Amino acid sequence: MVPLTFFGNLKEKRREKKIQRGICPDCSGRGFFSSGFESVHIEDCNTCLGTGKAIRDF
Repeated sequence: MVPLTFFGNLKEKRREKKIQRGICPDCSGRGFFSSGFESVHIEDCNTCLGTGKAIRDF
């Protein structure tokens, strides 16, 4: 069985890589979230304020 900290570390590493690339780690640089298959409901990302760029002060 794999310890849960292993998966937590992977998630944190992916987040850091996105920040290093200059994209928002929460919306993956899109600037918005969509729900549903046809983007029925679209909301701006609260982390990057809809820009899609990483903000260094998390």
